[in-house]
Amino acid sequence: MTHVLNVGHLEPQSTIYGPGNRFVIWTQGCTLGCKGCWNEQFWPETGGKARHIDDLAQEILATKDIEGITLLGGEPFQQLAAVRNLIETVKQHGLTVFLYTGYEKKEFTEAMWETYHACDIVVAGRYRESLRSTFLQWRGSSNQVVDFPSPTYKDIRPREVRQVEFHIENGELRLYGYPTEQEQAW
Repeated sequence: MTHVLNVGHLEPQSTIYGPGNRFVIWTQGCTLGCKGCWNEQFWPETGGKARHIDDLAQEILATKDIEGITLLGGEPFQQLAAVRNLIETVKQHGLTVFLYTGYEKKEFTEAMWETYHACDIVVAGRYRESLRSTFLQWRGSSNQVVDFPSPTYKDIRPREVRQVEFHIENGELRLYGYPTEQEQAW
């Protein structure tokens, strides 16, 4: 089992990447290269920070008032063993898991399916720039599928809602979610 995850970015408190307050982890590295991707900075395998799963889990578990973690990227399934290790670790402590993958379900390997079933919510499918919508909760394009592999959130369904989050830290403005082109230009 891999004990190191290459992390592109962390946001310890967010309410737009899944239900409740979540600890969000952008993995570093993606070879899918979806045209118009909002996270191109996480495509290269280099540029992230190698984080030991135990240390990352301690940081997550020390974060107050979170319901779970959200993994996106980059591409979490391209670091499958480390991602699975992290999921198993946080689940043991009662946290929920929301995972984004650009892979289509028809492309899943057995290990991807095992990881999928360990999650509570999964958004699957390539981002399609031609199907972009800023009013799709938890998705960037209308072809992406939201699944609920566990019964934890069986009563929740994504809505048509526009969600953008602004964070200011040390004088730096960060924009999260699915912003309009005008908001991205800020």
